[in-house]
Amino acid sequence: MTDRYPGPLPTPFFKRHVNEWVEPTMVALFSGQITASKPGVLIGATKGHGKVVDVFLAIKGSGKDDSNTLSLTADVMINGTSCLTTAPVIAHVSGEAATNKTTKETGDTGITQAVIDTDNDDYAAGDVLTCNWTLTRTASPTTEMNNAVLIVELQPYQ
Repeated sequence: MTDRYPGPLPTPFFKRHVNEWVEPTMVALFSGQITASKPGVLIGATKGHGKVVDVFLAIKGSGKDDSNTLSLTADVMINGTSCLTTAPVIAHVSGEAATNKTTKETGDTGITQAVIDTDNDDYAAGDVLTCNWTLTRTASPTTEMNNAVLIVELQPYQ
C-alpha cells in the first residue's frame, strides 16, 4: 500500500512535469575528523536552469582550541566560479565545548552565514557544483572538528 496522493491531478502528466521542474537540494559531506582543507569537492550536476537560493553549513562537532583559531569555511562554485560573496563559516569560540552548530540559524556564536552573489548564482542544465572546504587550525587542537554537511538549495526558473 502506498501513501501517495492518487489524484485527481491537474493533468495526466503532472508528476512528469513536477519531475522536470524540481531541483533536488544538493549536499556535500565531510565525514569524520577534519584535519585538512579539501578543495574541489564534487557536490553534483544540475538538472535544469535556475539559481542558488541558499547555502548553509552544519557540523556535528565544532572542535576545541581555546588558544588558537579553529574554523571551517565552505565556498560553493558553479563551474569553478564562486556563487557566494560571503562563504559560511563555523568557528570554535574560546571557552565553549565542541558541539553541533549550523549557519542556517542566526544567534549562535562563532558562525558566519552565507551571502549569495546575485551576479553569479545562475546555473544551466549540466553545470557542475563543487565546494572548497577550508580548515583554519593549528597543528593540534584539543578536539578536531568533525562531520560537516554543506547544503545548497536550488530554485529552478519557470
